[in-house]
Amino acid sequence: MTLVTLLLACAATMPAPDVRRMPAPEAWRMPAPEAWGMPASDAWRWPLGPPAPRIVRGFSPPPAPWSSGHRGVDLAARPGQPVYAAGPGRVSYSGRLAGRGVIAINHGPVRTTYLPVRSQLPLGRPVEAGAHIGVLEASSHCAEPCLHWGLLRDATYLDPLSLVRPRIRLLPLWPSEPTPADAKPEQPPPYEPEPRLDLRDATTATGGAIAGILLALACSLAWRTTRTLTRRKPPTGVIDLTQERRQRRQRQTPSP
Repeated sequence: MTLVTLLLACAATMPAPDVRRMPAPEAWRMPAPEAWGMPASDAWRWPLGPPAPRIVRGFSPPPAPWSSGHRGVDLAARPGQPVYAAGPGRVSYSGRLAGRGVIAINHGPVRTTYLPVRSQLPLGRPVEAGAHIGVLEASSHCAEPCLHWGLLRDATYLDPLSLVRPRIRLLPLWPSEPTPADAKPEQPPPYEPEPRLDLRDATTATGGAIAGILLALACSLAWRTTRTLTRRKPPTGVIDLTQERRQRRQRQTPSP
């Protein structure tokens, strides 16, 4: 909560946050700087370096304005290292709060904050991007020496890395084939009606079906005849009951 108090006191013109309304998730995202009347994207730079500093802790906005979170980014640095303005603007605060040096710069609709920084710039001094604004002080804010860099728009905290990181938007890559100017559009094939079944075709189909039936009957009759002729006789000593019954009926039938 000490860090929150420091950042809220950086700008004298900042209105009091409305704690009754929780900002939408889109409020944490920052559009292109040109959309807010700010300097162009190429006018911003890291507050340390070059080279670009190592990020010790990233931006982690709170779920509500009164909740805990990390309202900025921590950049690895060493005490006494020079700190530079991230973009062109005007100094809106330069002093000490709770024993820490704090400097804030207005960039139109947004402002950046830097702490702990010892600065000699007076209030209202215009600065350019990359201007020397102070040196880093030793602090226990991080486990290692670091610069806490913040970005605010009114009472909404934004990710300051969105100022220096390029915006990349992935789009599908469609293969393009050049078309000659005199090329004609491909015409669909001509319509061909389906062939209709005439009387000759119907007669042929009916005759084929009848021939198939007759062939099946002939094959069945031939199979039965062959089975009857090739039936094996019973071996010697085995009585054929069927033949015995047939002969008995013949004997019992009186002759006319």
